[in-house]
Amino acid sequence: MKILYAIAALTLLSTSAQAWQVVERCTHSKFYGQTCTTSYLDDPPRNAAQEQEDEKARRANIEKWEAFCKPRRTYDDEGVVRLVYARRGCEFGRSE
Repeated sequence: MKILYAIAALTLLSTSAQAWQVVERCTHSKFYGQTCTTSYLDDPPRNAAQEQEDEKARRANIEKWEAFCKPRRTYDDEGVVRLVYARRGCEFGRSE
């Protein structure tokens, strides 16, 4: 029985995410009982120009951080890649 529950749980968890929202509205009436309507709200359309501006701003922030912090790759005794920064606080996102 536990195996069936595990299979059911894995099946439910492995479903893909939907690209819309489900809105369910229910009304109650003493004559008709409960009436529910389900509607689906699509995601707003993507604005390509805004996405390009956002990407430019993101890239500018990264370049500003790299110019300020000057990260370098080093390897520790166990062969793990570590970053070394020119200034303190850069490992926490400081860029000024």
